[in-house]
Amino acid sequence: MTKYLSTKIFSLLMLSLVLSLGQVFAQSTTTGGITGSVTDPQGGAVPSASIVVTNIATNAAVTVSADDNGSYRVTNLQPGTYKVETTVTGFAPALADNIIVEVGRSTPVDIPLTIGTAVAEVNVTAEAPVVNTNDNASASNFDQTQINELPINGRRWSNYALLSPTAIPDGTFGLISFRGISGLLNNNTIDGGDNNQAFFSEERGRTRINYSVSQASIREFQVNTSNYSAEYGRSAGGVTNAVTKSGTNEFHGEAFYYNRNNRNGARNPLQFVADINSVQQPVKPIDLREQFGGNVGGPIVKDRLFFFFNYDQQRRNFPGVAKFSQANFLTTITPAQLAVLTTAGVTPANVQTALAYLVNQTGETPRSGDQKLFFPKIDWQINNNNLFTASYNRLRWESVNGVQTQATNNRGRSNFGDDLVEIDTFNARLQSSISANLVNEFRFQYGRDLEQQRSSVPLPGEPLTAFGGTRSPNVLVRV
Repeated sequence: MTKYLSTKIFSLLMLSLVLSLGQVFAQSTTTGGITGSVTDPQGGAVPSASIVVTNIATNAAVTVSADDNGSYRVTNLQPGTYKVETTVTGFAPALADNIIVEVGRSTPVDIPLTIGTAVAEVNVTAEAPVVNTNDNASASNFDQTQINELPINGRRWSNYALLSPTAIPDGTFGLISFRGISGLLNNNTIDGGDNNQAFFSEERGRTRINYSVSQASIREFQVNTSNYSAEYGRSAGGVTNAVTKSGTNEFHGEAFYYNRNNRNGARNPLQFVADINSVQQPVKPIDLREQFGGNVGGPIVKDRLFFFFNYDQQRRNFPGVAKFSQANFLTTITPAQLAVLTTAGVTPANVQTALAYLVNQTGETPRSGDQKLFFPKIDWQINNNNLFTASYNRLRWESVNGVQTQATNNRGRSNFGDDLVEIDTFNARLQSSISANLVNEFRFQYGRDLEQQRSSVPLPGEPLTAFGGTRSPNVLVRV
């Protein structure tokens, strides 16, 4: 029997006007910001100072003015590295360089002016404040260094969330619980778009596949565990909010290959299979995993149009082992039961044939998995006030006999089941700075999550019909 599940998401977020007034710092779920104040050598406020914030990678610039108290804020900035420049009559020009902007956070950059003509360099430290005075959210950020350097099994990027406070595994299937709340009550977004499997309330594609988005295409992400603001909502648990990589004015790329092989490892102590005489025979099937791919990004039109492309593939060969739930299963027929069978016309030869069939249902079963991911993305800096981004994520997963993924199980070899998943997600976003106090973000997403489970191909010698029906792996039963 085949299980067929298809969920389609067509979401359109209407014009969302974000107003930044007074001391309120407003931003979207895909951007960060820079805030600070401009002061003179005596520490007094310098009002109306003009501040230019420039993205070093793309050369996109934003100009704002300080208010009457000398304070300024720049919102809707793409995560990356920036420089802040200001020039005020009567003071030396000031420059703050290599400022890191992270998703969902505001980086403080105060600019103390000096007297003279030489450019004054402002030192900016990345140390976190002892007390977060911006908001009361419990949030952890994972940047590119952590994603690249921290060890992880399987390259499922969202598993780094387990390093967040209050996060623990929820069961053994890859779910994560925050603050003791069910892992089915979390929210996962990528580039501001939905990345949830609506039917089972899990991450898109569910946890039985490796992942739905390549780790190599994730730039950084933020995990909000409690007290998060309204734009993150839609969940009682944690919110994992990721942004993907983009191209810049320079060409960059990477390639990776990972190999995991149990050839030199120990045998699983549970992998014993009984022969027809109930003698337990040890087995050690191969378990070979290969993960490879890469990405490249760069300019199409310098300062204006950029591209990024990622390819990711995983292949695994991991035969499963079917075994009886009880070691003496084949020798549990009592003489009295055998006498009843004989009275019913069952001969000892018939019994041996039946036992041989049951033995044939145990042992190693070929099992494999193959996952391919494609992720193209473009960023178009229309002008200094408008940025358009579009991306497409395509996943194809095919696992023969891969529904049952454990090393050993008590199902027959013909009951492992084939697993297939197809995911297509298109995201588009237009970010606009309408004025110094008014920004807008327009988002569009089309998502399709198709998941199938079907019966395995009959084993050699097995009948093609059972229980009055046809056993065919090509018959879809929709649920």
